Amino acid sequence: MSLAITTALTATSVANASSNANRARSGGTVTYALPPGQEPDMILPFFSFQYFGVEVQDFMYLMYRPLYYFTGKAFQLTEANSLAYPPTYNASDTVVTVKLKPWSWSDGEKLSPADIAFYMGILQAEKTNYWAYIPGDFPTNVASATYDTAADTVTFHLKGPVNPTWFTYNQISYVQPMPSAWDLSGPGKKSDCSGATSALEATCPAVYKYLEHEASNTSTYASNPLWQVVDGPFRLSSYSPGGLTVVLVPNKKYSGSHKAKISAFDLKTFTSEAAEYDVLKSGTAITVGYLPFTDAPTKPNSAAVGHNPLSGYTLEPWLAWAIGGMAVNWNNPTVGLIEHQLYFRQALQSVVDQQAWIRVGYRGYAYPQYGPVPDEPKTPYATKYEETNPYPFSVGNARHDLTSHGWTIPATGPATCTKPGTGAHDCGAGISKGEKLTLTVNFPSGEESALLLMETLQSQARKAGLYITLSPRPEDTLIAVSGPCTPTQSACKWQATWYGEVESEAPYWWPDNGILFICHSAASPSNYCNPSLDAEYSKVYSKKGLSAFYDVENYETQQAIQVSFPTPDLQLTEVSDRLGGYTQSGTEYITPQNWYFKS
Repeated sequence: MSLAITTALTATSVANASSNANRARSGGTVTYALPPGQEPDMILPFFSFQYFGVEVQDFMYLMYRPLYYFTGKAFQLTEANSLAYPPTYNASDTVVTVKLKPWSWSDGEKLSPADIAFYMGILQAEKTNYWAYIPGDFPTNVASATYDTAADTVTFHLKGPVNPTWFTYNQISYVQPMPSAWDLSGPGKKSDCSGATSALEATCPAVYKYLEHEASNTSTYASNPLWQVVDGPFRLSSYSPGGLTVVLVPNKKYSGSHKAKISAFDLKTFTSEAAEYDVLKSGTAITVGYLPFTDAPTKPNSAAVGHNPLSGYTLEPWLAWAIGGMAVNWNNPTVGLIEHQLYFRQALQSVVDQQAWIRVGYRGYAYPQYGPVPDEPKTPYATKYEETNPYPFSVGNARHDLTSHGWTIPATGPATCTKPGTGAHDCGAGISKGEKLTLTVNFPSGEESALLLMETLQSQARKAGLYITLSPRPEDTLIAVSGPCTPTQSACKWQATWYGEVESEAPYWWPDNGILFICHSAASPSNYCNPSLDAEYSKVYSKKGLSAFYDVENYETQQAIQVSFPTPDLQLTEVSDRLGGYTQSGTEYITPQNWYFKS
């Protein structure tokens, strides 16, 4: 045999071996590490704000598909993964028609307009119990709906013209079809919540009460037949109370194009990042995990990824289209009146050393954020004003903001209001003489980088006379203890909360923050309310284009309604070299139905 022929055969053998090594094989369990304190603790895809979180929605979307699904670095409607074709609008943007795709539930029932009517019935009857409800928005802005089973269409007749992009991305995208198997008012008691509107008042509240009761019993999640009726790529196989053990298996009757190749998807929880990293370093127990920021070598400025200290894994920083920030409670009976003062929020923003946080806390895997719209990746949504950083890090500026408004800063200890009143250089309405400038900040426990950053904020703030007390809490409790409230409620004792290192825009697929700042929104953690801003939001929602959106964005940035923190990568993902098909979306949602183990 000639040398040329031998060389050719050898090259072919190597190529075939490489191809075989990367070939997708069926079976195997993917073990996926969750961040500390982020166990999925709700299964009903209609829930209140206290359960809101990407992990909960990720968990649900693997079993129960929303009407529209979004992916991408900056979110885009992904028709292939959606239950319906893109909606169509009439010329005046007052009538919206949605056509469903051929799809089925795992019990064999066909997805139909009645499943949307069921959801709409629950939403109409229980909208104040829904995390995304904003007064005046969906479903209040719907005058009527027509459900055509023969044509597989749903038509929403609106009360007025809407911005089509906003309505598609941030209104009907929330629609969550519900199977008729859930239309029960009690065990075996069939109801008719998807029936005529006149029946809603009598039937839907009872159905919601029953479903909510069943969903509150987490110990039965895996055994309750209700939750086994799914239309997503997976169904629940095992679940322990609190979500400490969660195993999903493929839905064999999934209608989507990407059916799972793996045999099981195991969600692992850990008490801390350090505990996860100890297991990850073993090399075999976790398929997809994360490298804690504090254990990551600093990323060179010229590189997308720094050195990976682990072998057998590929380091993939997860860039999420998200914002980082801290909510202050405008309704807190103790410090709420101080937080109402623009000069105070400016001072608080000025003691956030974003560049130091990025360099030290995040090892270079982050970018600065100066307002309510993500600066990365680049999109048409962030304004020039926001990108100029109107309140750069400066302890001197923070001290000036306070001393020029009636506060005296001693050599040690917190600043004191020495000039009460409502004048231009006074402390402000309702702030008493002698009041101390203190603030308690809740933040996620179990994350070493979070503690490091909060201690940095605490140190810089003290130089300006603001004394911060740190209150670490499990991340899955932060929303429950830091939600919407009125000043007289005991739940309104919280003063400021940083919910975590990344606050994804998801599921606000268009970066509209009305859900956070419109008066009386169910998802407004800061309890902010400004009727003038509400009026501007009405323009955002009713007119095409971005002009009104830019006005709102600039105002929220100038007012520092939410204190901006740098936005790190969602996590420094470590993906086993044995896993193929893995991708990361800016939505933070995962697609294990696309993953496989290499042969």
